[in-house]
Formats: sequence, C-alpha cells, structure tokens
Amino acid sequence: MNLKTVNEIFGYGLFGIGALKIIFTILVFSQIFINVNIAFNGGDGTDYGYYPTFSMILGGAQLLLAIGSIIMIMVNVTKQPGVIPGYLWGLGAILIELITPSSIYIFVLFAECGMYMKAGHKIRSKNEIYKSEFRPKTSKKIIKNTEWFYNEPNEQNGQENVKKQKRMEKLEKELEEWKQLLDNGEIDEETYHQETNRLIEKERKRSERGA
Repeated sequence: MNLKTVNEIFGYGLFGIGALKIIFTILVFSQIFINVNIAFNGGDGTDYGYYPTFSMILGGAQLLLAIGSIIMIMVNVTKQPGVIPGYLWGLGAILIELITPSSIYIFVLFAECGMYMKAGHKIRSKNEIYKSEFRPKTSKKIIKNTEWFYNEPNEQNGQENVKKQKRMEKLEKELEEWKQLLDNGEIDEETYHQETNRLIEKERKRSERGA
C-alpha cells in the first residue's frame, strides 16, 4: 500500500471519528432524556444498552489513530510534509480529551469533534494536491525528451518505419510502467527521472546509429 493511500485512509478515519463522536453524543443525550422520563414514571432509568461498549470502541479507535498519526508525521516529513498539519490537528483533538477534566468535558466535546473533522479534511485535501502535482509536469518532460524521435527525417523505407514505430511503442510502454510505479509510491520522483532519462537516451543513441 503506497503512502498516498495510507494518508487517504487516515484522512477519512480522523474525519469519521469526529462525525461519529457527534452522533454518539446526540444519541447518549437522547437516551439520558428517555431514562429520566422512565425514572420519573417509576421505572428503572439506568439502561444505556450498547452505548458503553460503543464508547470503548470509539476510545480504542482514537488511541490507534493517535499512535498512527505520530508514525505518519515521521513518515511524511520528507515525502509529503503538506499533510502534517492535518495529523497535528488530530493529535490536538485527542490531547484536549486527555487533559480536560470530565466535569467540563461536555463543553469542549464539539470543539474536539470539529478538530478531528478538520484534521481529516486537511489531510485529504493536501493529499489530493500531492497526487496530481507532478502528473502534468512529468508528462510534458517526457514529450519534450522524445520530440527528437518524431522529428527525425522520414527517409526510411516502409519496413524501417514499422520498426521505428514498434521501438517507440515499446519505449512509451516502458515509460508508462515507470510512471505507474511513481504514481503507486513504489519509487520516488528522482528515481523516476533517472530511469526514464536513461531509457530515452538509450533509444536516442540507438536511433543515431541507425539500429
């Protein structure tokens, strides 16, 4: 799984935690109101169903996201620094929950949820920019580097033209394979440029020799 995909998952995860905590809080308050009515009517108003279990699951998910966010900050420092502020917002949200006394936690709960949702949005928006920022640039570079191939004098016979076209198709296929590796995060941009330039230069020399 490449870095861009992992960032996307964390972005949705942080945003989802914020949204779920808001929904969960509304449901808990609704249940409290129902329990109070039941108690006033002489019933047992202490039934909260699966809410305590769901609360533990949410807490565990927050803890995992916090640990993962620290790791992702270190991973993204050199590769995608633009997403780091999003992870910091997520860590700030869980920090608020940890340091706020339970007696006043309700007053900061929605602010915490907003921070989670903002964290997810920031990560996903910066991640989208990163995913698209070098596509046009590298495509233009390849086109410029291979212009010599198309601009060669067309003096060959038909058979040589066919060979030339096949070589160009093979070159384009290899360039596309390297581009795919770059997009998937399996290689960095420096390696991509080194390998594609090597292929283009190799084909240029071969063409100059008339091979």
